[in-house]
Amino acid sequence: MNGRLLTRRGAVAAVATFALAARAQENRGAIRVLVGYPPGGPADVVARLVADKLAAPLGQAVVVENRAGAGGLVAAQALKAAPADGSVLFLSNAHTVAMLPLIQKNPGFSTEKDFRTVGAAATFELALAAHPGTGATTAEQLGRWFAANPARSNIGVPAAGSAPELLGLALARQFRAEGVPVAYKGAAPLVQDLLAGQVPAGVSGVAEFLPHHQAGRLRIVALTRTTPLLPGVPSFADVGMPNLELTELLGLYAPAATPAAVVARYNEALQRVLQSGEVRDRLQALTMTPVPGTPADHAERLGRIQQAMAAAVRQTGYSGA
Repeated sequence: MNGRLLTRRGAVAAVATFALAARAQENRGAIRVLVGYPPGGPADVVARLVADKLAAPLGQAVVVENRAGAGGLVAAQALKAAPADGSVLFLSNAHTVAMLPLIQKNPGFSTEKDFRTVGAAATFELALAAHPGTGATTAEQLGRWFAANPARSNIGVPAAGSAPELLGLALARQFRAEGVPVAYKGAAPLVQDLLAGQVPAGVSGVAEFLPHHQAGRLRIVALTRTTPLLPGVPSFADVGMPNLELTELLGLYAPAATPAAVVARYNEALQRVLQSGEVRDRLQALTMTPVPGTPADHAERLGRIQQAMAAAVRQTGYSGA
């Protein structure tokens, strides 16, 4: 009897010791959320919105740290090297964690091996916009303009090796355009050149084009998926381009060795944030859709996007940035 009691006490003590050790691995100080782009872009805006609201349910300060460079590679590599105690997270678009591993031989990290998904934050659609000088109000009309103006049939995109560039390549092939996508260093200079007529068309996030579309300075002619913010604007599938559905995804990641209990706690807090009416309204005003769900849900969604990107790479013959 005493032997069995001691055995049970030993088991309880072992469990308690394990729990204390796991808790000791968990950061209870400030949390840094890395962003791989300069302030002001979609990833940065969402990171700051989420960080501001995560502090309350977690009971910890949450700060955003911009580690811009190489399409998010600098921040991704920093996450890989970070302690796996929950003190450092990474809010990234699918370009960094899904696209770059497809097109770069050695990106310096593996999404599957080096990161754990904490949860998705939001999705947003990509749009094809035309300068009014083309006279195009539909994708079909833009294609005809390209055919009539082969020397000017370039499509601006915000970054090399991005989902917009894949869309630009696929559109050029669809329209039989002679031009190639022109890669800019961000959406802002692309929009500036598009407004000035330096390029006749561009592909980027809906939010970058929306105010200019509403003011009549640009015309959005197609989207990866339709949105109530743009009634009457069709999806690429609606206009006979079903292979162009590359929705962008923003998600939260932790180092691979982060304890499951830490990831679960952060995911629970993230769900509370995304289900808040204030956050939902702010994301929708940015033409984004909040996507609550478990870490497994996020991993599955990311896998589907990576498959779509891989298919687009094969379809367009893209060879790398």
